[in-house]
Amino acid sequence: MKSKLKSKNIIPIILAAGRGSRMEELTKDKPKSFVNITKKKRLIDTVIENFITLGLNEITVITGYKSNKFNQFKKINTIKNKKWKTTNIFGSLICADKILSKYTCIISYADIFYEKEAVKILKTSKIKNGIVMLSYRYWKKYWKKRFKNPLSDLETFRTNNKNQLVEIGKRTNSYKNIKGQYMGIFRIDPNSWKKVKQHLFNNTKNLNKIDITTLFQLIIKKKICKIHVKSYKKKWFEIDNIKDYNLFKKSINL
Repeated sequence: MKSKLKSKNIIPIILAAGRGSRMEELTKDKPKSFVNITKKKRLIDTVIENFITLGLNEITVITGYKSNKFNQFKKINTIKNKKWKTTNIFGSLICADKILSKYTCIISYADIFYEKEAVKILKTSKIKNGIVMLSYRYWKKYWKKRFKNPLSDLETFRTNNKNQLVEIGKRTNSYKNIKGQYMGIFRIDPNSWKKVKQHLFNNTKNLNKIDITTLFQLIIKKKICKIHVKSYKKKWFEIDNIKDYNLFKKSINL
C-alpha cells in the first residue's frame, strides 16, 4: 500500500487485478480497466471519478496484472494481489482484509461502467449492518442486447418483502426467478466482514478462488448477515468481452 488511510469516511475499494483475456488485444499490454471509453478517458478513470466527486477520496485499488500501470495514480492506495493468476475476484478482496476489518467500504469492480448515482445510493444508505447491494433496474432490456437468448446467461436473483436477497446465482429457465441484477458494486461494514471471516475463512475450501456471487450464496446459506438490495436506474454496463465493449461504445455518449 502506498500510504496509510486516515479518514473515518467510507473507503472505496476497486478490484482491478484480473487479466481480462476475453478482451483479446485490448488488454495485451494493459489492465482491463485501462481500455478507453473515449479518446481521453478509460474505464478506471470513470470509476475513480465517481468516488472522488462524492468526496470519497481515500481509494484503494487491488492490482495484479500489469500492476505497475497504476503507479500513475499518485493519490490512490494500491495493494497487489501477488497471486492474481491463480485466485478469483474474492481472492483479491481478501487482500484488503485490514481495511475491511476497520472501515465501512464500498467495493467496486473495475471493469464496469456506472454513474455517480450508484455511489451516492450506497454512501447515503441508512442501513448500518449487513451488505448493501445495487441491482440494475433495466437488466432485462440490457441482456436482450447482449444475448440472443438472455436466459442462457442470466441467473436467479430473488428478494423477500424487505428487499433482502434470498437467492442469487443459480441457473433458471424462467424470468420469474429473476427480480434484479447484481452490478458489481456493494457496501459492507466491518462487523459484517468479521462475520464473513469467522464463518468462511477456516471452513471453505479454495475460498480465494470463488467469485463474489458465490460469496453471496454462502452468506445466504449460512445466514452470516443480511444482504439488502437497492435499485439503480441510471447507466450501467458490464464489460466482459469484446462484444460487450463494442455494445458499450455504441450505447454510450461521453
